[in-house]
Amino acid sequence: MTYTPGPAYETQPSDHQPPAGDPARYGQVGPTPWTFAQTVRGAAATLAPWLIFIIGTQLLSSASTTSGQRRLSPAEDIVGAVFAFFVTGVVELAFVIAPAYYTLIRHAPGISPRQGLVALGLRSTRLGPAIVATVVGFVVIIGCNILYSLLIQVFNLPLRTNSDALLQQAKYAPISSLALIAGAVLVAPICEEIFFRGFLFGGLLHRMSFWPAALLSAFLFGLAHGDVGSFAVLFVFGVVLAFVRWRTGSIWPGIVIHAANNATAGLAIILALTGH
Repeated sequence: MTYTPGPAYETQPSDHQPPAGDPARYGQVGPTPWTFAQTVRGAAATLAPWLIFIIGTQLLSSASTTSGQRRLSPAEDIVGAVFAFFVTGVVELAFVIAPAYYTLIRHAPGISPRQGLVALGLRSTRLGPAIVATVVGFVVIIGCNILYSLLIQVFNLPLRTNSDALLQQAKYAPISSLALIAGAVLVAPICEEIFFRGFLFGGLLHRMSFWPAALLSAFLFGLAHGDVGSFAVLFVFGVVLAFVRWRTGSIWPGIVIHAANNATAGLAIILALTGH
């Protein structure tokens, strides 16, 4: 698929101005300068090794859990916290490689790196609609989380989420667990929104209308977390974030929603540990 720069790329637009394109398909996202084929290649190169890493770490975690855990000393826990935050940052940066490659290195002819970053959604948007989208999106996601938790309790479903695993870990490594929560709030939302909503969802719109692109990107978003117990909620989460990106054109509202959701989950873990 050959990309032809639209008027918004031929000039130097303000950051909140969307690229040219059919609004019924692209919304405020606009056609991206990377092609559908590049989107597929970038997604495969990112998600295949990521899933191998997730499965491997979960197998190692299961083995260590079955062998028993002791509470770490404060010194050990602090070292573990520094290491955990560093590793979180490094592994999350894997989501930025493909978007950076296709926007900063192998960008389309006539498209500057700055315009590529704008196409990723790293741009401003109208404040009023962004605030409404952020608040509504966050409320919808929190409502889904509450409803899902109630369903698990009412039907006594044997589901174990990543939050449950982190809560268990926090009992013997509280400082390290706080570092993981910090990484989930400060690092993960930026990296994951750049990839899933900026690069992947935006690129899928070349060949798909909104709903197929949103559903596929949300499915891959849920799959990448390796959290079977929370997959349904993560899927809805991904759809909501794709819709916010589609309506605002920017990934910043999605980053705020993502960070707020992770912070809420982290706060619930902290309160459970302190007995509140």
